Amino acid sequence: MPNFARITAVFLKEIQDIRKNPNILVMYALPVLLTLLWNNIMPGMPPGMALSFGLLFLVVMVGMYVPSMMIAEEKEKKTIEVLLLSPATPAEVIIGKGLLTLLSIILVAIFLVLFTGHQLQGLLTILLATVLTSVFAIFVGMIVGLLAKNQMSTGVVGMPVYLLLLIVPQVAEMAPGAVQIMAMFLPTYHYLLILDYVLTASASPVRILSNLGFIAFSSFIVFLLLLYIYKIKGLKN
Repeated sequence: MPNFARITAVFLKEIQDIRKNPNILVMYALPVLLTLLWNNIMPGMPPGMALSFGLLFLVVMVGMYVPSMMIAEEKEKKTIEVLLLSPATPAEVIIGKGLLTLLSIILVAIFLVLFTGHQLQGLLTILLATVLTSVFAIFVGMIVGLLAKNQMSTGVVGMPVYLLLLIVPQVAEMAPGAVQIMAMFLPTYHYLLILDYVLTASASPVRILSNLGFIAFSSFIVFLLLLYIYKIKGLKN
């Protein structure tokens, strides 16, 4: 059973670390700026398209970039020993380190929905899908951080994954065939489908539940992979 006090200690440590890293703080502003640009530069877009892109960018780039950079920075500065010497279990470290990123994504997502003037009728569904997809992205970002040697190499290790999860779902409908088949195995594709259902008022509870189920299953699988890599490599390697 995870210990709340140890998770809180890791969470508070993350708050202190993220405040000192301007590169990470900038990432939170990008989804808002991109959504604003899409809303004003291309006013003839389908309903909700700008918001969908902003939310997808938020989940993928912030969800993966922040934890990967935080872990890589700790490995670089040798501050990771604090966690290694603590009694916190791998699961508690993962929860504590990912909690701040998840909460911040939720806050920015709520702001984006209100910022674009969409009704709050489907907000809960959007937030649930955002949470599940963010959990998946955060776990993947942590894996990138564990595999990368330093902060610079997180881009090399993670960029192919970032682009796969960000671009393939958006072009799947325009490029049927192999690309669409590939997209069906990506949680971000199912996330975009949910956003489309909700924002265009074409929501089907059964379809949404199946999409949410796929995202949740993907998050569970990548969590098991993260635990395995954590135990094999450790945060110090």
